Amino acid sequence: MRVVRKKGKTESFQPTKIKNALQKAAIDAGYTPEEKKDIIDEVFSNINKKLDEEKELDTETIRICLLTELDKCEPYIAKSWRRFDKKYKSR
Repeated sequence: MRVVRKKGKTESFQPTKIKNALQKAAIDAGYTPEEKKDIIDEVFSNINKKLDEEKELDTETIRICLLTELDKCEPYIAKSWRRFDKKYKSR
């Protein structure tokens, strides 16, 4: 699968980027990745299933899918993710 970045650049899908981001959001929410390993694995698995169906997706679609899954499973981590987005990506 290919990922279309915000500025139009296309790159190969790298699942480890999503898993690393989930772990960082868990830490920011006050958990260790080990404490939320099951949630991280579940969200990661659900996202991979959705993404496997596509040949190309933009980063915003991936972000929305990810946050939707987090909202269902672990709202505190979703809140942490949104806080990070607001602080660093709105510039």
